[in-house]
Amino acid sequence: MICDENLRKFIRDIADTDDTFEVVPHAFAFIGEQYRICRLKAAFLAPVTYCFFDEKRKDLVLYEQPDKKGYLTYHVEYQTKGDGKVIFEVFQEKDVPPFTEEEKKDIKTILDIIYMHCLKWKLVKLAREIGQTDSLTGLPNSVGFHAHLDELIKKNELCRYNAFYFNLVRFGLINNRYGVKETNQIITRYAARIVGFLQNEECLGRLGGDNFVALIRKERTEEFLNIISGVETYGLLDGKEEPITIGAVAGIVDINENNTDSANIVSDCSMAMNIAKHIRKEPYAYATLEIKEKRLKSSQMITNFSKAIQNKEFMAFYQPKVSIDNYMIVGAEALVRWKQDQTFVSPGEFIPEFEQNGMICELDFYILEQVCMDIRQWLAMGIEPIRISVNFSRRHLSNPNLAEDIMRIIKKYDIDSKYIEIELTETVDEEEAGLLISFMNKMRKYQILMTIDDFGTGFASLNMLRSFPVDVLKIDKSLVDNMEENDHIILSNVVKMASELDMDVVAEGVETWEQVDYLKTVNCSVVQGFLFDRPMPKEQFEEKLKLGKYEVG
Repeated sequence: MICDENLRKFIRDIADTDDTFEVVPHAFAFIGEQYRICRLKAAFLAPVTYCFFDEKRKDLVLYEQPDKKGYLTYHVEYQTKGDGKVIFEVFQEKDVPPFTEEEKKDIKTILDIIYMHCLKWKLVKLAREIGQTDSLTGLPNSVGFHAHLDELIKKNELCRYNAFYFNLVRFGLINNRYGVKETNQIITRYAARIVGFLQNEECLGRLGGDNFVALIRKERTEEFLNIISGVETYGLLDGKEEPITIGAVAGIVDINENNTDSANIVSDCSMAMNIAKHIRKEPYAYATLEIKEKRLKSSQMITNFSKAIQNKEFMAFYQPKVSIDNYMIVGAEALVRWKQDQTFVSPGEFIPEFEQNGMICELDFYILEQVCMDIRQWLAMGIEPIRISVNFSRRHLSNPNLAEDIMRIIKKYDIDSKYIEIELTETVDEEEAGLLISFMNKMRKYQILMTIDDFGTGFASLNMLRSFPVDVLKIDKSLVDNMEENDHIILSNVVKMASELDMDVVAEGVETWEQVDYLKTVNCSVVQGFLFDRPMPKEQFEEKLKLGKYEVG
């Protein structure tokens, strides 16, 4: 019978590490000698899953004395959750007496301890994997993908691959048609199709939503681009399968010895994808030196953000909203400007960066506070303010106290809520839509008007007219620019529906008198655009407030 001291020693040794397969060969050695065991083998049997679709059994030798022959004399089987099994097989040396019943009990005790250690090791491994795995698809998430890149860097093999960042094309339409639950299944099917293409240490990761990353052998780049240009899958609607072809826009980094930092690789891929999607309107783009310089610039902007807030480098500029019935100034939009070293940084450069990393939320509240300060000052000067709209990113919707945080700033400066209007862009995401409706309802209780910006650019526009507690619609410039018959019908009906739903309408991007005449024909009476004024600093806007209207003649 195994003595207590030997059992304690075994437990002590096996407790030294979480990795069962690393510690057992050493810890089990004196047990093997005492019981004349020449080999201990473990077989792991798992049901077929998304992660293990090619492998159902794995055999590992936990302990072995290579110079001794033996035969299988004893085995123990453990049932795991999910129809899995762990089987330990004990091989005894040849030409020795078989195990006694007492010895079998001892060995069973040892195997019980090893099995429990396996479970602990599995939990540790599972916790690590959960932190690196996308819960929907089972693919690596951002952390997992970076970890994979780092492993290849250690092996000095990363330069054999190209990195991809790709975004699915018109995926909002799929979400609208099939709903969130089935759309998640479509994403999972899509991911499985791509996984089926991978070889060896190639990798596919999901960063959330419809954004994916991949690492593909250089010689297979063209083939991979062909694959993601149109992946065939299906969606279920009313119990029926509908074929779907999902395309993607990709950014690519050709990895070399000078670019092996995993964070920079993904960042460069992302920037290249945005250039392909929004500027070149092409299915893919490679990261160039220009893109890398832009990444460096964006990194500097992010680094300088806190200092810029402290130094009050961000400023609220005001662009008037004008009634084209009498050319009175009836409102204004507050737009952020960044003055850095006596020059202005383009909002098109810094806003997307701050939007991506979440800094936009702090910046939005900074501008709201500046607007409230300006309104308080105008009141003190005897200048009657007008309603100022302040842009808020949809990122704020995850904040359950957003409405209260906005009201706290308004009350801090003791100004009437009638002077503040909050603008958000329309959304196609169902979860976001629910949060947006909840937020708008709170704003309505606080008597703060809500504006939907860029109306007409998303997929959910008409649905929003029916479902959202909207006070003001801002018609996107793209609808104002097009004055063909079909566009006239669409715009006139949108204005009519908004009016019947007791909503105000503002047309953005008005630059010509021809557009003003056109908007008059559809009964859109409030406009904003360069025709009247560009965004201007506070002091210049004060002079406009004093005048109250534009002289047109």
